[in-house]
Amino acid sequence: MASSAPGGGSGKIERLSSIDAQLRLLVPAKVSEDDKLIEYDALLLDRFLDVLQGLHGDDLREMVQECYEVAAEYETKHDLEKLDELGEMITSLDPGDSIVIAKAFSHMLNLANLAEEVQIAYRRRVKLKKGDFADENSAITESDIEETLKRLVFDMKKSPAEVFDALKNQTVDLVLTAHPTQSVRRSLLQKHSRIRNCLVQLYSKDITPDDKQELDEALQREIQAAFRTDEIRRTQPTPQDEMRAGMSYFHETIWKGVPKFLRRVDTALKNIGINERVPYNAPLIQFSSWMGGDRDGNPRVTPEVTRDVCLLARMMAANLYCAQIEDLMFEVVYVALQR
Repeated sequence: MASSAPGGGSGKIERLSSIDAQLRLLVPAKVSEDDKLIEYDALLLDRFLDVLQGLHGDDLREMVQECYEVAAEYETKHDLEKLDELGEMITSLDPGDSIVIAKAFSHMLNLANLAEEVQIAYRRRVKLKKGDFADENSAITESDIEETLKRLVFDMKKSPAEVFDALKNQTVDLVLTAHPTQSVRRSLLQKHSRIRNCLVQLYSKDITPDDKQELDEALQREIQAAFRTDEIRRTQPTPQDEMRAGMSYFHETIWKGVPKFLRRVDTALKNIGINERVPYNAPLIQFSSWMGGDRDGNPRVTPEVTRDVCLLARMMAANLYCAQIEDLMFEVVYVALQR
């Protein structure tokens, strides 16, 4: 199945859907009419091939595209001749080109995963908007907090007061732990996040032509930056490095995500009849960390290391609070000046 993407790219290049998308088409009853995975995938592939062509020339782009198409044909038809053809293409490469092509396919796999993440989030939003859940078992995981509370009240016959009391008296403790086997560098993960955000904005319904062009250019820049970033961490991370990597989730996600979630909880409670906010001293979510303090036999985790990571965590927390206080000060001054 061929799919075209908006914007640039060579018209001679046939952009095939991903293998995952092809498999989805085998079960059309389970594929939403709003499924945009093929479109997302095709756009990212097209932009990446443009980047590859700019960096390494037409011949390498054509070789990557040919390998991709032959592999897709083999996966679809299970034709052994296509497998032999693919093997001959790969073994005929010189060492320099083989390294670039291997890196290209690794990058293409990352882009395919990003496309699928965006598509899953899109389908989830559509389901929430329509109130359409596949079955009772998946409804809780696919719904938001308001849907969950409504099910407790209307389906399980719990009173709103019971739900509110239970909510106030529970805490979810999320424990951050280091993963020294995680080889992907934080800088690359950040670039992937920016690619994901560009893709989401690019397919917004209210996007203007100028915004679309700018986002498309930003998407290509981020894809090129990710491709030119070394994927593998070349030195073993220290416990302090692991702590910094773990704390980056606070900077990028948790710091803004948790208040947003708590506001959504308050809204959900209001919609089931509770006109009271969750008390500030009721920590629905709190965080703990094993990073730099896990005594599981790691000889590099010493008392001095644990002290260092604790100080590091405190410094990061202080910086986050200082930045928030500065923002609040500017808002207060702005409001005062408007009077």
